[in-house]
Amino acid sequence: MHGYLAMTRTEFRLFRREPFSLVFVLAFPLMMMMLLAAVFGNNQADAGKIQNGMLIWRGVTPANYYTAASVAGIVAALGLMTLPITLASYRQRGILRRFRASSIPASTLISAQLTLALVTFVAGTVVMAIVARLAYHTMLPRDVLGVVVALLAGTAAFGAIGLLLATVTRTSRAAQGVGLMLFFALWLISGTGPPRAVLPAGLRDVGSVLPLTHLVTAVQNAWFGFGWAGTDLAVLAAYAVLAGVPALWLFRRY
Repeated sequence: MHGYLAMTRTEFRLFRREPFSLVFVLAFPLMMMMLLAAVFGNNQADAGKIQNGMLIWRGVTPANYYTAASVAGIVAALGLMTLPITLASYRQRGILRRFRASSIPASTLISAQLTLALVTFVAGTVVMAIVARLAYHTMLPRDVLGVVVALLAGTAAFGAIGLLLATVTRTSRAAQGVGLMLFFALWLISGTGPPRAVLPAGLRDVGSVLPLTHLVTAVQNAWFGFGWAGTDLAVLAAYAVLAGVPALWLFRRY
């Protein structure tokens, strides 16, 4: 426990000193939420608009839609950017070998990284909700517990994906490049950018199997009071297992 706490404090200090992580993980989702909400507005009349047989804004106003969706984007950014870049950098600089020589288990480092992710997305969620409420008079989460469960499931899924990405990329630059590409690909077709209802059928089909799509739906369902999205939570759990098992096996060999 002492080693875990010490590692967690160190990771928090390093995270605060890294401008890329702070800007991309916290500022980018907030900036995009503000921009998209400003473009599409908070008109209740838009809530019932339908395209391709789907409610474009899932029955709420665009500003409400993007507030909840952008919270999911914070989790994806942490999993696809911060975690793999940090771990790949540690391996590239020989820090992981020194951890092993000092008998520091891999689980301690991974636990510290997940704790960092949890605290970061909680802070980001609170800021997102407050800013959107003040700027656009959006709703606060109707089911806070449901939002927390969805975000925990998303953290498990994207944490596993990020760990797997860190094990298969040789350098931090490679992890950053692959992570950026994956993040923006998911962001564009998972409902965090354009609503999925306006996308072509092929992109909607691809998006329906992506983890960020299910995280967005799970967060939005709880945020809007639609109930828990059991299927989406199950898909996120499956991603956590399918990516986490090989990632942990490979990472233990650092």
